[in-house]
Amino acid sequence: MKTYLSYKTEDFVQDPYFRKWALGELSPEDRFWETWRTTHPEQYPMLEKARSIVIALHINDIQTNPDEIKGAIDEILAATELEHTVHFYKKNRLSIAASILLLLALGFLALRERPAQTGKRLIAVQETNQEKQEVNQGSAPKTITLTDGSRVTLEPKSRLRIGKTFGGNTREVYLTGEAFFQVAKNPEKPFLVYTGKVITKVLGTSFRIKAYDTDANVSIGVRTGKVTVFKQTALPDTDPRLSEEVILTPNQQAVFVKKEDRFVKTLVEKPAALNQNHLKERLDFTETSIPEVFSTLEQIYGLKIICDADQLKDCNLTGSLNDGTLYDKLSIVCETIQASYKVMDGQVVIYGKGCK
Repeated sequence: MKTYLSYKTEDFVQDPYFRKWALGELSPEDRFWETWRTTHPEQYPMLEKARSIVIALHINDIQTNPDEIKGAIDEILAATELEHTVHFYKKNRLSIAASILLLLALGFLALRERPAQTGKRLIAVQETNQEKQEVNQGSAPKTITLTDGSRVTLEPKSRLRIGKTFGGNTREVYLTGEAFFQVAKNPEKPFLVYTGKVITKVLGTSFRIKAYDTDANVSIGVRTGKVTVFKQTALPDTDPRLSEEVILTPNQQAVFVKKEDRFVKTLVEKPAALNQNHLKERLDFTETSIPEVFSTLEQIYGLKIICDADQLKDCNLTGSLNDGTLYDKLSIVCETIQASYKVMDGQVVIYGKGCK
């Protein structure tokens, strides 16, 4: 088995399997390099440089005939009479050839990536024969509309890479940073967001992802609909989607703790009401049983509140819960009946002795 961890940039450039992936010539089912890249983030810069070189060589149609490279080196050496130089060349012929190829590619790449003088842009768009990339270089969020109608609000210093087959056979994007997604529904084509080791899969919903390229944890918070998040595996012959998964519903959040390599399911920092219509009327209570109050909050925020209804059936609430966050409302109710609450596995659990 090849030890890719020991590869340098030029090794990747010369590797046939890597070149096929860089040029999009592998089958859609072959996700080895995507998986390898996400499970070895420390290799990401080198891998991207090598991939860019392969693309540059392909676009510019550079001839890489080994015999021509060898001939060029021989002509250079013929101009010298230093025996030790000839000996060094014979001993390191392949390394020298690889270095020349690398220098040529870097030169073409530098010319290709030179920014056009068209004024400042807050959203930088880069296109290759592989993908399209959006980078928010401004100080305010910027909204991008994808070809399938989905909208992505990209936060500052964040990057979104869009797969070259997006909207065709697949809907796959790669996020570094933070973004809010409003995904157009398409049950036949799941929308996949790759963020390091974590994959977020949706059919049509809205959610926020924070996944900066650091040691910080990855968080996925759902606004509407349902989202599935799971880890990628490190083995190329294993389906990366057959790993630990977490299903999220509105106002739930999954945090992938990198140091512990696991998900923690909780609630988002600021749960939002799913339907603002008649919200104030619904949160004005008069001698309303506490189980009914909790049921109303469940419907408004789309989350589960677990309590012992029989134990709390004699507890009532008179008053308004129009102000404050969900957590403020829960605190008010719990103080009224001398109870407490705790968020566990994306749900609210009520602890109380009742009002008998």
